[in-house]
Amino acid sequence: MLYVIYGTDIEKAREKSHALFNALKEKKPDASAGTITMEEITLERLDELTQTQGLFENKQILFMDRTLENKDVREVMLERIEAIAESPNIFIFFEGKLTKEVLKKLEKRAEKITEYESKEEKKKEGGGFFHLADALGSRDKKGLWVGIREALDGDAVSEEIHGILFWQMKSLALAEKTSSATEAGLNPFVYGK
Repeated sequence: MLYVIYGTDIEKAREKSHALFNALKEKKPDASAGTITMEEITLERLDELTQTQGLFENKQILFMDRTLENKDVREVMLERIEAIAESPNIFIFFEGKLTKEVLKKLEKRAEKITEYESKEEKKKEGGGFFHLADALGSRDKKGLWVGIREALDGDAVSEEIHGILFWQMKSLALAEKTSSATEAGLNPFVYGK
């Protein structure tokens, strides 16, 4: 079984991955548990980890601490990703930022993948919640609901979401009651939408 927790918000990702690790250890107190770093990974060691089982408990719980950061280690790990996912042992990958290619390979095999993005990174990507305003304006109920849930699950402040949705409703009301952007006091781009 394979879980992947990654992102640019390293502290939050580390906190959540350790919480999962501790919860699994609590659930299976007889299982052996340990942390593996990239310095410990070789093909032989990885084969051993995927095939070995504990003496009293069948499963081992393995915390893979940023093992995909090194290119050589990443190649070894991705080469054995199928064996890792199908192993009777539980692997928790805690990683920083992952490339799309690596994510694509992990998505095929992981039980669950969770990303924790830093607020600075969200802002760089044009963050904000304007996609919610667009969904509201186009009456896309499903897109709006999914966007709100993702924002709240991503630790967004509800006041930010409320603010952008209120702004959009106000803009829609102004656009409906006026005949031009200048009359409405809106930017022509906003008015046109």
